[in-house]
Amino acid sequence: MDSSQLQWVAISGAAALGLGLLAYDMQNKKVETTEQTDVKLRIEELWHYPIKGLGGIRIQSGKIGPQGFEDDRTFCLEKIHRDPETKEITTWETMYSGFNLQMVLFKQIITEENGKKMITVTRVGPENPDPEQLNFTNSVHQIRFPLRPGVDDLKKIHLDLHGSATDAYDMGEEVAAWFSKYLGFEAHLVYIGTHSRVVLGSGAPNGTMAQAKRSPYTAPLRRLLPSSLAPQPETITFQDIGQYLVVTKESNAEVSSRLAEGLQMDISKFRPNIIVSGSPAPYDEDYWAQVVFPGDIKMEFGGTCWRCQAITVDYKTGKKAEGDEGAVWKKLAADRRVDKGWKYGPVFGKYSYTAKKDYGKEIYAGDEIRLTKRVKERPVFDWPLSKAVIAAFK
Repeated sequence: MDSSQLQWVAISGAAALGLGLLAYDMQNKKVETTEQTDVKLRIEELWHYPIKGLGGIRIQSGKIGPQGFEDDRTFCLEKIHRDPETKEITTWETMYSGFNLQMVLFKQIITEENGKKMITVTRVGPENPDPEQLNFTNSVHQIRFPLRPGVDDLKKIHLDLHGSATDAYDMGEEVAAWFSKYLGFEAHLVYIGTHSRVVLGSGAPNGTMAQAKRSPYTAPLRRLLPSSLAPQPETITFQDIGQYLVVTKESNAEVSSRLAEGLQMDISKFRPNIIVSGSPAPYDEDYWAQVVFPGDIKMEFGGTCWRCQAITVDYKTGKKAEGDEGAVWKKLAADRRVDKGWKYGPVFGKYSYTAKKDYGKEIYAGDEIRLTKRVKERPVFDWPLSKAVIAAFK
């Protein structure tokens, strides 16, 4: 038997194995974890965050890409640690808004100039006499650069966020000096380019752990499938652990009810991508499994989002808010520590994912969407975090 015949046999065998697994799963109906439903919802707002942790940008439509909305969290800030003697960089520490509340004092907008999209970042802290001026004016309190910069002349680095690593590109000393001036320590802006990070745990529909949970009997055989036939795991950019974050107006209203009379929780502090209304009850989204958008765009849900101190920030000061607004994390933690896999804090909102068939399609604010599937039990967080990361978030 020559090599071409061997190759044909291998491909035929792999295809037969794949079809056999599919037939077995269909016959045995896998492990049933969802149930059908039909609830009308409405998209109230859409948001994205080109630079992770900075003030978000409200958008009227979002284009679906391989890692969520196009251009969402494709940049992030890294705090630089150097060897005191050699001055060489020892650690690139990703900056999270929950640990660096002052990041909200940077606002970002996207404009188009000569057919090229640009990001303008404005420092809106007390040192800026005109913090409402976000359009680029060449102010010392602003910096501007391409939304999708060329990377040929940028230094490539390697980063690890929550155990999911990626290559990225350092945006250079000029941008670093501008951010460092306000932050009070050395920080570099990095761009992910065409790279991505793999979603770990069982939260994403096509991850190895998710497949094993749904089809435990065929999981060992699935490992024998060639990569071309195996489901590809979901990927993200610099989002924490999911492509999209969906929250509801109903849940936010319940949070507001915990605050002093007259105070309303600012829903943008949850840093969502999609805000919807029409939920049957507060926190009902804990059990959502699928929503369908116009154009038959299907969005599958994963795990709930555990919250950090970012929800306590005062947008005007970049510090923890006074009074009830600064105590909102503690108030939620009283009874929203409902994820059995994450006992250290409350959850609010849910991560979700879209499939390859919908890349390039758009969803719009104001769209009517439908909740079509629910899970019977809340998902359990099982992303494999290091002890150091867990200790930091505790």
